[in-house]
Amino acid sequence: MATTTQAQIHVKSYFATSVPAAIELARRELGPDALLLNSREAPPEARHLGPIEVVFGHDSGSHKASSSAVWALQTEAVAQAAIAPAPSYAAVTQDIEQLRQSVDKIWALLQKATRGAVWGSPSPARQRLVEQALMDMGVTREIAAEIDDAVAANAGEPAGAGFGSDAVLRATIDEIERRFRVRPGLGRITALVGPPGSGKTTTLVKLAVSEGLMKNKPVRILSADTQRIAASEQLRIYAAILGVPFQSVETIPALGHAIDAAPANTLLLIDTPGLSPAALEGPAADLAGFLRRRQDIDTHVVLTAPTRQRDLEAANDRFAIFNPSALIFTKLDETEAPGGLFSEAARTETPISFFANGQGVPENLAPASTACLTEPLVRQLPLLLLSAA
Repeated sequence: MATTTQAQIHVKSYFATSVPAAIELARRELGPDALLLNSREAPPEARHLGPIEVVFGHDSGSHKASSSAVWALQTEAVAQAAIAPAPSYAAVTQDIEQLRQSVDKIWALLQKATRGAVWGSPSPARQRLVEQALMDMGVTREIAAEIDDAVAANAGEPAGAGFGSDAVLRATIDEIERRFRVRPGLGRITALVGPPGSGKTTTLVKLAVSEGLMKNKPVRILSADTQRIAASEQLRIYAAILGVPFQSVETIPALGHAIDAAPANTLLLIDTPGLSPAALEGPAADLAGFLRRRQDIDTHVVLTAPTRQRDLEAANDRFAIFNPSALIFTKLDETEAPGGLFSEAARTETPISFFANGQGVPENLAPASTACLTEPLVRQLPLLLLSAA
């Protein structure tokens, strides 16, 4: 009958001046299969055998050393401990520094591998919370993803603990503000252009009050809108109420003459017809050429905030022939997701000059500021971060 012998694992400690010295002793006694289990500072009662205790495991079946050999090896270890100097402070410091550098390299690799993880979370599949929050507010997927990636990259900078919700929010706001510009204010001669129904006429009246009369500047209003008689009459009534000069012009030469005849200290505001794509390819092209050639005219494109993104981009691209210097967004009170206008300002790199959020004159018009746009864009982010924590 065959017999089965079960190998037993024994544990043995070696005391020496260093781990390599202990390994050498263990290999000479136990053979190359000895397994290093632990190393630590020797306890006080065994310190005379060596400053370092190294623990090895070995299979008793392969143990061939005699008791005399064991005694000889232990005697040698004691002798080495007695004659070998203890590690110097400089050597210990160097070992610690090498260990720290190794840990830093490992941490950098982990960060790179888990760059997609939730801030502070070990999950390899990051929830793209910033992207989700921005898309919910109307920001295009492309721009929202770019912002999310940038925030995640910044979140990987601090070593150690996770990136807190407050820091994520601040990094998101900084990244949004970096992608668009505001330029509140008007040129002395300002023309408003835009598609039909964008609110140019009402916005012009608001500007006449807030940027002219309330700042003690003389104001004059010109209307180049000959397509809608009602629009010209509406402006004439507003001008009469405000007590400012008004003139309606029917031709490009007449517009140029009216501009040149205005006093040099006057804020001159020019209203234009709502231009459809077909109109921009016809007679309106002459108006675009005139405004583009006049370097003294500050042209602003007026667009509505609730317009869907594709139409907003198409309209803005059409009015590029006017070489506008700024954008004005109206009807902010009619949308809860202003991400479209942010995306458009970021896409075209055209600054925003004013926001209009109602029909009130002039109280529903405000000079553009970054906070007016960033605050609503990140409104949902804190709640998403909290729910993911």
